[in-house]
Amino acid sequence: MIDEVAPAREPLAEEPIPARVVRGGARRPRRMRRARPTVRSGSLAVVLAAAILTGLALAFQGFARWAGEHPGWAVLLGLAAVPVLYALLRGMPHARDLRRAARAGMAEAEADALAATRTAPPVPVDEPADPPTRTQQPPLLADAFPPGPEEPTLAAPFHDGRTTPLPEPEAPAPYATEPYAPDWEPQLEPELELEPEPEPEAEAVALTAAELDGVDLATLDFAALDPDTFEEAVAALCRRDGCADAETVGGAGDLGADVLATAPDGRRVVIQCKRYGPENKVGSQDLQRFGGTCWSVHGAQLAVLVTTSEFTAPAEEYAESCGIRCVDGTELTAWAEGTGPAPWGPGATLG
Repeated sequence: MIDEVAPAREPLAEEPIPARVVRGGARRPRRMRRARPTVRSGSLAVVLAAAILTGLALAFQGFARWAGEHPGWAVLLGLAAVPVLYALLRGMPHARDLRRAARAGMAEAEADALAATRTAPPVPVDEPADPPTRTQQPPLLADAFPPGPEEPTLAAPFHDGRTTPLPEPEAPAPYATEPYAPDWEPQLEPELELEPEPEPEAEAVALTAAELDGVDLATLDFAALDPDTFEEAVAALCRRDGCADAETVGGAGDLGADVLATAPDGRRVVIQCKRYGPENKVGSQDLQRFGGTCWSVHGAQLAVLVTTSEFTAPAEEYAESCGIRCVDGTELTAWAEGTGPAPWGPGATLG
């Protein structure tokens, strides 16, 4: 019996790596997943160590509480637990061994990934086609079509029967010779009414004491006099009504006294003159300044303030409280005309 020789078994062919079909038709092999290093053993060791440490901490806490109550038994148990702890620590893996195992696993995974990339077939790359050269350029439009009949020139207008000829441009209209007249009438702004300019004030009249003695004081306009002439006119009124020694003493150092006189009853009269306009009234400050000097400085027995204007209410109150007689413009005119009393007369009042 002839022994049949079994045919030699052919080595198994390596299975080709399946490839993916891309849009261009080329097949691209699948990428092999990179092996991740296994650190399961190291993780278990870390978890075990953490659990042991936690248990030891809890046991130590309970033991410390129990040892405080039973110190003798605590010493005996502590001596017995030393060899047990030593044996446990001896049998636990060291951190150095754990690091070595992790490094070995990572090196093995990298080696497997490198071997897989070396055995994979190269991926075909679609190379761009070479740009066409000058000889491969497509034929020009003139060369692609055969020559036809000659086109008409622009010497004569060409009409194909479908295009409407443009009309001739019209000549521009000549410029108008008549003046331009707008369709609307301009509206003029109304003229502003200007306020009339105020008339210049008349110049104040200046007269001397001798001239005033020869003038009828009843017809004299005291508001038209200048300040110095006004003081002279008040002094002339005093001389006319019985004060023979009345004179003006006004000036820079008069200290509030403009006219000094002696009344017919022998009293010393001190007069201050204020020539103001109708819009300006004599205030309480003027009365206070005059009241501060007429009694103490000039020794007045009768203090009088004469003005061409009026007095304010506070000024009249102050004058009444201090005993100063006030003569406004109306009372001054009545005094000059003789229809009103003099400041020292029986009809004169304070304030």
